Order: sequence, then structure tokens, then C-alpha cells
Amino acid sequence: MKNVFFGLGLPYGFGVRPSIAMSDDGRIIEVHQRAVEGSEVHDEADLAYRVGVRQQMLVDWAEEEIYYGKGYTPSIAFDGHFVVEVHRAEQGDTLSWRLGSWNDGDDVSDDDDDRKGKEIAESEDEGDDDNVRVRIDLSQPTKFAHGKYPNVALSGRNVVAVHESSSIPVIWYNLGRIEDDSILWLGNNALGEGIRPSVAINGHGEVVIVYGSPSNSNLYYRLGLIGDADIFWGQAIALGAGADASVAFTDDGHVIVVHQASQSKELMQRFGKIRDKSIDWAGDAVHFDEGLHPCVACANGMAVQAHESEYTMKLWASSSRITNRARWMQHHMRYLADKTLSQLTTGASHDAGMYVRGALATFGKTQNLNLYRQLSNGIRYFDLRPKWAGGTLYVHHGGVSGPALSEIIDDVQRFMREGHRELIVLKFSHYDKFDDDAYVTLVMLLQEKLGDWLYRTPLVNRRLADIPLREFLRDSGVILAVCDEDYPVAIPAAGIWVYRDYNSASVQLGDLRVYDKYSASMDYQVMRDGQLEQFRRYDGRCASPNTGLPCDQFLLSWTLTPPTGVWHVSKKANRHLGAVMAEIPTQNLHGRSINYLYVDYVEYSRATDVAMFMNGID
Repeated sequence: MKNVFFGLGLPYGFGVRPSIAMSDDGRIIEVHQRAVEGSEVHDEADLAYRVGVRQQMLVDWAEEEIYYGKGYTPSIAFDGHFVVEVHRAEQGDTLSWRLGSWNDGDDVSDDDDDRKGKEIAESEDEGDDDNVRVRIDLSQPTKFAHGKYPNVALSGRNVVAVHESSSIPVIWYNLGRIEDDSILWLGNNALGEGIRPSVAINGHGEVVIVYGSPSNSNLYYRLGLIGDADIFWGQAIALGAGADASVAFTDDGHVIVVHQASQSKELMQRFGKIRDKSIDWAGDAVHFDEGLHPCVACANGMAVQAHESEYTMKLWASSSRITNRARWMQHHMRYLADKTLSQLTTGASHDAGMYVRGALATFGKTQNLNLYRQLSNGIRYFDLRPKWAGGTLYVHHGGVSGPALSEIIDDVQRFMREGHRELIVLKFSHYDKFDDDAYVTLVMLLQEKLGDWLYRTPLVNRRLADIPLREFLRDSGVILAVCDEDYPVAIPAAGIWVYRDYNSASVQLGDLRVYDKYSASMDYQVMRDGQLEQFRRYDGRCASPNTGLPCDQFLLSWTLTPPTGVWHVSKKANRHLGAVMAEIPTQNLHGRSINYLYVDYVEYSRATDVAMFMNGID
């Protein structure tokens, strides 16, 4: 099933109560109440917008926000042509709307466009007059209701605005139609009890509203269908615990909800699809960041969220593909079929098996998801470090033991049995307390549990890295099991290949040779610069004195190296992965690609989404 995962956001400005909208071509408008950098108190009624453009997983924001008027709790909708904004007035409980459009900077005077208000003229006086800036041309505010917490949605010429009553916890809705340079509203109607509503509509006239309960910490949703003069609503359905929800809606019926957790400042996301008269959710709500007042928008297979910091008035945003990550290779073979291992980019999991919790396990924890969930998230390379203890195989990290290896292999087997036609690499190294008997036990486990998918075809005058993906996946999903050190050489076994690092003394024995050099630093900038410089210089050859041998793949070790507490240091690296990869060439000057995006806490990095773009999947 398709899903989203927003991961950790990047800061883009200051403000409170953000609202965001996105068009099919990736143009983004965000509105908010202004705030001063470093301020902890906000009582201003200045409204501002900021425009941006999505580039792969990066949102490229304009440097400046633009003031456009006075008010509180603004909401924005944008379909690529029309812009609709609603807000509460600076004084009293009047709710007003504005209609506008995206302007790429053409010189158009106020006399040429009656819709432009004086706020736009004022905004153009700010900044450098020599720079033509994108702006949003908005009409003067016009009253449409009384209340608080207005929210608006737009599709074609249909507009739906919702709000909460000023004095009692009742939600109202108003259906409107854009006609010429105005909105014809059909009248405010009471929907029922609730607080802080959010609404979304799609191109088929379907409507989703989410809102909170005034009497408990639960969220609810209702589905509706736009008619000629009204919206026909279904019954209220419980969504789960939470607060301050926002909703987005695709034309094919997928629903995205983001909200705060009910008892904390954790931000949660939930994804589902409309079936009959309710939403079939793809699991429970999932944590993706921390903050306040999240908002969400989606268009053309992408989603974007923004929120306010939990501690300051900084604004943050991140994006996500709307895709089935469990089958991302299978579903995109038209882009991937001819790619070899040396050309393919995938997400990679550092110390993939260290996801367990516990007093001691936490010290070695590097992941949050078990192997089945990492596979479902689209990760395709797994760093596994076996340990032999008491006749049982475990995984370990820095002396800390993780789960039994059999549990991990069972997860891989479960995933493969579901029929996913994906290429998976299991890399075994850093053996602890190992001997030949332990290695034989490892091989037997792999062959018994995963034998149906282990790649066994003999190599004749070519390397594993020369085989195109269409050949690997001709009949089914495939697992490449690669083992480091002397064991796979001394004890050869069907379906078990020899792994070597690019600088190994016995690199010539490697069936798969990988450039893998981590930063050994806790400083993000040191890691980033070092890894990008290594990629810049990578020419597909092994290290001296074996430069005559090809190195098959490049691993970008996007990890920081603390003595413990990996989660806290991983956050900065994971926040930046998508933005950095969007800003560098897909290939370096030697024609080489990054093959593995190697990360801790894989889902928060959105490594699969990033890799899909790097593979040319739009």
C-alpha cells in the first residue's frame, strides 16, 4: 500500500500557526503569523507568506517572507492557478477571505489588476528593487463569517471553508464557487460539535474534514461529497487520540493527516484510502518529528508538511513521496531495468539489526524499525554484524548485543514470501566470537530460510556489478548475501558471495567491492564535507596498490559516530540528506553514482524517497 513518511524537517523561517499549499508542478505557498527571530512571546497580528519550489525532496524557499495584511490563524489553498486565503480579523471574530494568483514577477501595475490590494504594493517596497521576485497577488479581505480557526480547501472552482464558532464548540462549513474575480459563497451551515477543523477536497468533489473533540483528546473525521448547492456529509468517525490536526487529499482517494500527539509535542502522521464510507488506514499514527501546529498539503504524488518549533517560533518543513516503498523497484522497472549495481542508488541501513530497546540495548541502538519494517520502508542494503554466544547467533554493535539473527532472517523471509520483486543486499561483517562452526551455522540459516531467493547464478566473465536489475529480478525477488573476511573464501557455499572493502588487502577476492569509509566524527559539517569529497574523487577503482581492480559501488556513510546515543546525533544528518542530495549531481566527474545512502534511523532520513529521485524516478 502507498504511504507517506515526512521524516525530520529543515527550518525555513520564523512565525506561528503555519498553513501550506502545493500545486501539481511543485510550487508551494506557506502563510503564517509573523514572529521575530529569537522571540518567545508573540502577540503580533501581521500575516506573511513565503513561496517555495519543490526540487526532489528539497523545498527551495524564497529568502524573504512577504507581509500581506493583518489578522490571525491564516489558512491557504492553491491549485496552481487560484489562491484562496482565509483568516480571522485583527479585532473581533470576523473571518475574511482573499482570492489571488501566483505571479512570477512580471511587471503588472495595480491599475492592470483590480484584485491586488494595497498589501501587495507595500510588499514590493521591501527588499532589493533590482531583483524580480515571485509574489502572490491577493485581493482585499472580504468577510464571509464570524468565528475562529478558519481553514480552507480548493479544487478547480470549488472552495470549502470551515471554522469553529466563537463561543461554543460547533463547526461550520461554507461551500463557495470561484466566479470571475470573486467567490460566491452559498452560506454557512452548522456541521456539529467539534473544535479546530481542517478540510481538504479533491478533483472529484470529495471532501474530508478532521477536527478535535471539545470533551476529550480524540480526533474525528467525516467524509463528504459536493453537490450543486451543498455538501452531503457522512457520519463522524473516530480517528484516534491527538490534537491540532491537518488533512490533505489526493484525487485517487488517499488521505494524509498530521497532528500533535494528545499528551506531548510529538508530531504524528497517518495515511489511508477512502473505501466505501470510511477511510482504510495503513496502520496507526506514526511519529515523524517534534513541534506544534502541523499542516499538510499534497499534489502529484508528493506531500509536504510544515510546523512550528516546540520551543521557539522557528518554522520547519519536510516533504514525502506518496508511494509504495515496499515495491518501489518492482513498480518502477521502466526506470531501473537496465541499471547495474554500479548505477543503482538505494537506501542502506547502518547496523540494521540494532533496533531493540532495553537498559543495555539502548546504548547500541541505531535503528527504530525491525527488518521487516525497514524492508517495507524501501531500504535495500543491510549491515549485519553477527555474534556467536552460547550456540546462538545474534547481531551486535560495539559490544552491545541485539536480537537473535534468526529473528532478523525471519523478517526477511516474511517480506520475500509476500512476493516483492526487489533486490536486497545482506552484508555480514564484524564477526564477534566467531569460528568456522559459527560461520557454517550462519550459512545454514541463510540457505534454509532464504534459499528460494539467494542469487546463485555462476559468474562467467563478469561481476555481480555488471548484471542489470531486469536480469536479477526476471523471475522473483532476489537476495545477495555477501560475507566479509576469510570465511566465505575458506568455506564456499551456494548463494553466499565474497564481500571486500575497496582498501582490503585481499580485495581481489571480492565478488562485490564497495568503497565504504565513515567519517569517525560527531560533527555534521565535517561528516558532510568529508563524504562529498570522497564521492567527488571516487573513480570506480580500488585503493593502492590495487588500483587496477574495479571497485563496484560507492557507499555514502551519512552517519555520525558518538560513543552512544546515536538517535540524537543522527537527527541533523537525517534532516539534511534530501536537501544535500538534491543539490549535487547524480554522477560525479568520473561518471560514478552514489549507490548506498547509509544512515541510522532509516525512516527519518527518507533515504528511499531520496534514492528514487537519484535513480531518475520522477
